[in-house]
Amino acid sequence: MTDTCVQINEQGFLYAVPTPITDCAGYVLISKSSYDSYLAGSELTPEDVGAAFSFGFAAILVSCYFAAYPVGIAKRLINKL
Repeated sequence: MTDTCVQINEQGFLYAVPTPITDCAGYVLISKSSYDSYLAGSELTPEDVGAAFSFGFAAILVSCYFAAYPVGIAKRLINKL
């Protein structure tokens, strides 16, 4: 089965229309293999979540360091006066 453009009629039933998928104004009915390949590409693994958390934590630490560095320089300059 290939991907098919479908629409809903007045009775609420789906019917196939001979419209290309790119121009489909209704719904697209896809095969199980297409659906499985779509899901395989969008799964989150524990490694992905851990990497995202680690990156966010490191980004906060690094940005706080760079934000505090000029404050430290100003503090040392004021103490020398």
